[in-house]
Amino acid sequence: MLEQRAAIHIANLSKRFEIYEAPRDRLKQFLLPSVQKLTGQPVTQHYREFWALQGVTFDVQKGETVGIIGRNGAGKSTLLQLICGTLSPTTGEVSVQGRVAALLELGSGFNSEFTGRENIRMNAGILGLTEAEIDARFEAIVAFADIGAFLDQPAKTYSSGMYVRLAFAVVVHVDADVLIVDEALSVGDMHFQAKCMVHMKKLMSQGVTVLFVSHDVGAVKALCSRAVYLEHGRIVASGPTDEVVEAYYGAGVRDASISQPMLHANAIADADAERGQVNVSLGLLQAPCDAATQAHFAKRAAFHRVQNGKASFLDVQLLDTQHRAAEVLEFGQTVVLRMVFKALDDLPSVGLAYHIRDRNGVDVIYSDTGIERCPITLVNAGEVVVIDWEFTAYLREGDYTIAAMLSIPHDLSIGDVDVCDFAPLAFNFQVIKGQSLPIYGAAYWANKVSLHRQPGGVAVKNALIL
Repeated sequence: MLEQRAAIHIANLSKRFEIYEAPRDRLKQFLLPSVQKLTGQPVTQHYREFWALQGVTFDVQKGETVGIIGRNGAGKSTLLQLICGTLSPTTGEVSVQGRVAALLELGSGFNSEFTGRENIRMNAGILGLTEAEIDARFEAIVAFADIGAFLDQPAKTYSSGMYVRLAFAVVVHVDADVLIVDEALSVGDMHFQAKCMVHMKKLMSQGVTVLFVSHDVGAVKALCSRAVYLEHGRIVASGPTDEVVEAYYGAGVRDASISQPMLHANAIADADAERGQVNVSLGLLQAPCDAATQAHFAKRAAFHRVQNGKASFLDVQLLDTQHRAAEVLEFGQTVVLRMVFKALDDLPSVGLAYHIRDRNGVDVIYSDTGIERCPITLVNAGEVVVIDWEFTAYLREGDYTIAAMLSIPHDLSIGDVDVCDFAPLAFNFQVIKGQSLPIYGAAYWANKVSLHRQPGGVAVKNALIL
């Protein structure tokens, strides 16, 4: 039975498409089954079935913002079209409470021969606004789209970015109860994307239900309290956004070859030992971490950890300058991120990386041994490697996690790596304010501030180093 509070209810939803190899097969399928039934012959099928969705079930409550993630072909767009009613389900049930506004395929709902002005009126009418409501919102839509003189030009002259500007401007001004946004925003420019995000957050604060589909998992984490991960038309994971995103990451890692900004050919070839930012010692410590430490790390890092058996982290932790475990840091404190791994096979080269993520799972800091110009080569089976990353924690107060990755590069020109060990929750820590003033961004960097004053016509220059 449908819950009263559910804005979107989906139960055992499936969608099948019939794929024909040639146009004549479609004609055969239309004519022959009837003849075969009349003559008592076995009915033949002249198409192959493709199930874009199978057995999908979930609810979205009123006021929720839910992200839909998955690789290309996972069934995300099909799901949205079923919710919007532009496709009919093969089996199952989908129901939506209230007015739905959707930004799906680029240019959908637009007539390329109409001007932008005409398309605003047509699209807003399709979405359910009356003429009076369109008139009342028209100037706000035009101002948000900000396409200038192109407003009175045919839509066929628009760039993809202009299409998105106009379409998004319409859908966010129709007072929808449910807003559905597909990947279309990815073609907008940086300023417009930022403006869209601000407006979407405003709508969310007003209680609008949002379904947000994106390959930008950072945006999904920032906007969505819950996520659904689709793969091959089925739900793989559903729940809190950070957990679902880690499942998505883990699936990508398990597929062996992934593209990561891990190692860069020029950086590997040009190691600069004088930088002193990353210190690597190979086999210098007899016992870098004992069995108890390794067991504690293995338990801590088990969540969605992926390994291939070629090399494995033994420990990942933050240490203060006295080499004591540091789980609570003061803003501006210098610490060492120590990674200890063991090679289980002979490895020609190794790359390591870390992400520091906030409580929403959004990456705040990233680095790797390529960026730091610190190559690690020819690691023998059984060898233990210790790498220390020393940095000063200029982070806003809050809770953070460290994701650690260990990989073998295959083709550095395209960033193709073989992930040996990926621990999305390798270490947790907290940053407190300490003696400093609070910061209001995600992180802080050092500034050189110059002040110029001109009292009485005489220029005076002061420089402050912060």
